[in-house]
Amino acid sequence: MLKQHSRLFSTALIVGDFVLTISAFVTAFWLRFHSGLFPVTTIPDFESYYIVALVAGPLCLVMFSFAGVYQPRRIESIFSDVLPILGATVGVMIALSAFTFYYREVSFSRLTFLVFGVVFFLFTATERVLIRVALRSLRRRGFNVKRLLVVGAGHLGLRVVKAANNNLSYGYKVVGLLDDNVTNGYFKSDYGVDVLGRTRELPRVVEQYNVDKVIIALPARAYDKTCRIVERCEREGIEAEIVPDFFKIIQPSTRVRELEGLPIVSVRHLPTESWGYTVMKRGFDIAFAATVMVLGAPVFLAIAAGIKLTSPGPVFFNQIRVGANRRKFKMYKFRTMRVAPTTESDVTWTTQDDNRRTAFGTFLRRTSLDELPQFWNVLKGDMSIVGPRPERPYFAQQFKDEVPKYMVRHQVKTGITGWAQVNGWRGDTSIKKRIEYDLFYLENWSFKFDLKIIWLTILRGLINKNAY
Repeated sequence: MLKQHSRLFSTALIVGDFVLTISAFVTAFWLRFHSGLFPVTTIPDFESYYIVALVAGPLCLVMFSFAGVYQPRRIESIFSDVLPILGATVGVMIALSAFTFYYREVSFSRLTFLVFGVVFFLFTATERVLIRVALRSLRRRGFNVKRLLVVGAGHLGLRVVKAANNNLSYGYKVVGLLDDNVTNGYFKSDYGVDVLGRTRELPRVVEQYNVDKVIIALPARAYDKTCRIVERCEREGIEAEIVPDFFKIIQPSTRVRELEGLPIVSVRHLPTESWGYTVMKRGFDIAFAATVMVLGAPVFLAIAAGIKLTSPGPVFFNQIRVGANRRKFKMYKFRTMRVAPTTESDVTWTTQDDNRRTAFGTFLRRTSLDELPQFWNVLKGDMSIVGPRPERPYFAQQFKDEVPKYMVRHQVKTGITGWAQVNGWRGDTSIKKRIEYDLFYLENWSFKFDLKIIWLTILRGLINKNAY
């Protein structure tokens, strides 16, 4: 019954997209020639554009199919269709331009096609978001629900059951579990499910409980058993999915690519591979750093004078740090300590009662003004405005062996400020907590997140009791 409803829904969706395409074309024609929004010399008859509208209808359906717009996205965001729709819209615009180039019966307005692209995108994207909101609401009420059978009553199976029970809008109802070690089963009173039998009983359970999908959640060591269960599912004509037992090494934000038909699973998908990170972030870094250095020039000069008047030695202090891809670079700061003799070790931590600090240097550290020269590092491309704080090579090597996943933070540019710093993990604080916050930043990066960190830095990150 669910499959029949799914086919009816898909058919209705295709018909709706066709109608929206024609509607978008009619709307674009009206906006271009009748709304008064654009200058018009002559108004053509819509009949002359009729052939293009007829071509646009099926063309959009084909582009949607190629872009994956019709793929089921039950557990994805309600906005998951927006990017595929945008890509399909661009493809439609290119195809229509090519069609009208060869179809010379009428001289078409290119602006009409541009307006059509915008209207079409807005119509279809809004349609998809509204449909997904409506479907989630219906699923929470018990409609359009798929009945799941979970194979494996271990920790993976438990996670599947909890995820389904905690997200009713996904429309999954777990009817029970299968496991060859029945003692692994969970009490029905605790999780609302029970172990219904052993894995060899899958055909009976699928038939008895009218199962729509099987999710296999077995440990990695049960590879052969997983293969047998997949074969049984295919023999029964039941949809099967696998939850891989690699949570300790593979992150939720990973992705799968293909190499000559061989699936390649990335262990951790970081933002450095995205266009937004490499282009938008770098452009913002340059603009922000240049603005700070120009507008803050009087502050730079005042600090330089204060350093010269309060202690002998240079204004700036530089130190080798480890940056992106483990590349070493020279990081600049305003000098806050007396000039150390060459015999003094440079691999010691700064402590709260460190007698190497000058009085003016203590003020600079407390207010984080000693960090200002790092905007020059940002302009040079050594650092970013926001990112994990860079560390000295000696300590980086030490933490690499002591703190799990420490070196992951060096896959991106280090920053002047970061998520760990605005949450108080700076100076002489827990390295493990800093890494925890750094990894959260890497896995959840967005331009909006960067702006939030900058704003929090201004509000509460400049003056910190841990900045010795």
